[in-house]
Amino acid sequence: MLTLSLMNHTFEVPCEPEDRERLIEAATMLEDKLDQVTTLKGESKVLMVALNLCYDYLQMKQDTTQYCLRLDDQLEDAMTQIASSQDSPSNN
Repeated sequence: MLTLSLMNHTFEVPCEPEDRERLIEAATMLEDKLDQVTTLKGESKVLMVALNLCYDYLQMKQDTTQYCLRLDDQLEDAMTQIASSQDSPSNN
């Protein structure tokens, strides 16, 4: 069990020992993001931070997918070049 404090609220979060550090890091990140929003209060502040985090997540997901597709293309090109070099007669 991990005890976290966010916006003057205390939460008991069940977690595995191996997840403890990441949850603490996530809580710290969330607290930092909440501190950056100075124009809003309460629920509006939390919702704006949640929206921004979700947007960032979706952007990273899209970027990661595009990166993986580029890697797949590069891998396929490399495999094609290797296969074609093995099929061509050698110049001995």
